[in-house]
This record gives sequence, structure tokens and C-alpha cells, in this order.
Amino acid sequence: MVQLEANESIVLEVRRHWYVIAVKGALFTLLIPLPFLALGNVQVFASAPSAAGQAGLFIFVGAAWLLLLWIAFFISWTNYYLDVWLITTKRVMSIEQTGLFRRTVSAFRRERIQDVTVSVNGIMAHLFNFGDVSVQTASESKPFVIHEAPRPYAVQNALAGRGEEGTASAANV
Repeated sequence: MVQLEANESIVLEVRRHWYVIAVKGALFTLLIPLPFLALGNVQVFASAPSAAGQAGLFIFVGAAWLLLLWIAFFISWTNYYLDVWLITTKRVMSIEQTGLFRRTVSAFRRERIQDVTVSVNGIMAHLFNFGDVSVQTASESKPFVIHEAPRPYAVQNALAGRGEEGTASAANV
């Protein structure tokens, strides 16, 4: 997927924290019974000639709803799984999946890093130890950001060149 230079190795591979996709999955799970509850309590099928027609329409609407939820969850999972930062011995690469068929790959050399900022906001972020890591480079006006990174201070240390030996053993943060 990514071509490494000579004498370059991956120090750290960072994806979003599992909590992010778990919350989205829980939301999609809570949305599953929505049309069944709404259509079961409301007489919206008054135009259907028989009870069999009403049941068929009820099943069709429910199946269409489940299909839409499945597609939305699949898109969320794809975006979650394919967004990755690779911190190597020479570069930092940001691979951002912006749609199902669109990806942005950015890279900068580690010696161009000027500032690394960690932002951990909220009680869940503190409990599960995830946050945003912003990297300001010498050439860019806006920082590179990985959102909801697990163990953000370990990522900050790896980017700053401190503790690479400790983080190299955890190649998938």
C-alpha cells in the first residue's frame, strides 16, 4: 500500500480508537427497530386493501430500512478502518479515506515537525485514553490532525522521537 524508502521502517501505526466505531455501531443498533415501532403503532397503510398487503408493505419498508442502516454502517466502518497514520523512522504519512472511492495520502518528513499538540476532551476520552493529536509542520499553515487516536501521549512521544523503542513493540495502537 505504501512504499517505504531505503532504511525506513514503521515505528507506529495509528488508527482511531475502537470506542468511536463502537458508539456508531450502538447508534445504528438503536435505530434498527425505529420503523417497526413507528409503523406498528400508526395506521399508515390504510390504502392497502387487505391485511396481507399491509404485512407485505410493512416487511418491505422494514427490509429497506435495515438495508440502509447496513450500508451506512459499512461506510462508517470503511472510513474508520482505512483512516490511518503511519509514523516511520523518516516520515509521517496520513491516509484519509474521504469517501468509499476517494482517499487522500499526505506525507511529511519528521525533521519538519515543529509542534505536536494533544487534546483529550471529555470524560469518555479520559476513561478510554484517546484524543486528538495535531502536528504542525514548517511548511503547512494548518496542522495535520488524527482524531480520536488511542494513547495520544504515546503517539506524541513517537512523533517527537522520544520513546520510539517503547512504542515500536505496539505497532498497532
